[in-house]
Amino acid sequence: MDKQHRICVFMLLAIFALAYGETVDSKWRAQIEEKFEETLRTIQNNKNRIEKQSEVFKKQTNDIQKQAVEIETLRQRVKALEGQSDNLEQQSGRLLNGSSKNGTLPSSMERRQLYNKGFKNRFIRQVVSSRRNTPAAFYAYISSDFGRVGANHVFRYDTVVTNHGNVYNKHTGAFTAPSNGLYAFCYTAFASGVHVAGETGDYGEVTVKLIHNGDYKGSIHVDTESEWDDDMSTGFAILMLEAGDVVFTKSKDAGQGSFRSSDMGRWSFSGFQIA
Repeated sequence: MDKQHRICVFMLLAIFALAYGETVDSKWRAQIEEKFEETLRTIQNNKNRIEKQSEVFKKQTNDIQKQAVEIETLRQRVKALEGQSDNLEQQSGRLLNGSSKNGTLPSSMERRQLYNKGFKNRFIRQVVSSRRNTPAAFYAYISSDFGRVGANHVFRYDTVVTNHGNVYNKHTGAFTAPSNGLYAFCYTAFASGVHVAGETGDYGEVTVKLIHNGDYKGSIHVDTESEWDDDMSTGFAILMLEAGDVVFTKSKDAGQGSFRSSDMGRWSFSGFQIA
């Protein structure tokens, strides 16, 4: 009886151990499967994050390439503008250094008036601005009687009636061509047979020259020898200009006496683009 009892107990223990082992193994497998699924989820999340980072990196690379192209374009534009500025400096340097073809030397007053820093900046801006295709036309006159005209005196026509394209500067008396083309210019002088500006002695006389980039292009002369004997003269010229060229009027020698610019007649300067 004891032997049978022991066999039964052993069999029960074996069955219990087997059932317990299967239970433990089932739990272990469940834990393993859960860990495996968690690892898969982590791998998938990392893959998604890497793909997003790759897209961001690709987008940044494209942006950098576009910016590089834009920077190169801007560099070329700056280089081109610097080249235009250098050409303009060379043109203005010819006047500043007094190297005109006919040997006419600009006066110190011309140099101060026509080639100060502010004028140069405006000069360059006009040449490279989008207004180069705007038809140019201007008309200006001196506002009142005057005298005491020195040699190489640059005439400044301070009353501006028309200035289409902003091509004339009343502070310097100079016209600046906004583009290459054919231009017409008209200039008028008026000598007085009366001392209208406080002068004494001789009555009005002066020669007025038309100057293009320091070079002589034409002239007129007014002269009155007796009282009340006024004299007026008008000059006209057609010039082929390049963008940035400067045209103005000045005296040849020192004038004498007084000069009228009133309702009786005006000292004037005008011009327009033909083609």
